[in-house]
Amino acid sequence: MQKPNQLQQRLIEQIPLFQFAPEKLVLITGQGYVVATATASLSFEYRYPLTLTITDDDAPLSEQLVDQVVVTILGWLRVNQPEILGNASHRLSDFTFTQQEHSLTLTLQLTERVQVADQDDVRTITHLSEPPLPENVALPRQVYLNGELISSWTV
Repeated sequence: MQKPNQLQQRLIEQIPLFQFAPEKLVLITGQGYVVATATASLSFEYRYPLTLTITDDDAPLSEQLVDQVVVTILGWLRVNQPEILGNASHRLSDFTFTQQEHSLTLTLQLTERVQVADQDDVRTITHLSEPPLPENVALPRQVYLNGELISSWTV
């Protein structure tokens, strides 16, 4: 499964706290499902919850950090799990959170499509990306909160 590592990299890239203290961010994949059908292809889909826990025992989590984490995840979801944002039933259940003074736990219901193709006695397994965003969608490179620059990145 590729999405947990991709999301972790995005959070580390865009949130300065995780650049200096990556141990404050923990990602755990929960019990999932392999969904396949009885077709000629062995293609399938992984469906699983991903739980992200942010903990800072040194200080309470700031509203700024929580906002920045949520916005970063929303940006990642737009590209990597767009049905959470685009489907009313998914919006209400597939991105949840619990916050305490020193921790924030977020859970995402993720899917990953895997194509399995057999041709000439060769089996090829390919992890499929989500369909691309429309060309007119520009992705930001800086984040401001209340007029103050709180993060920037180059990728």
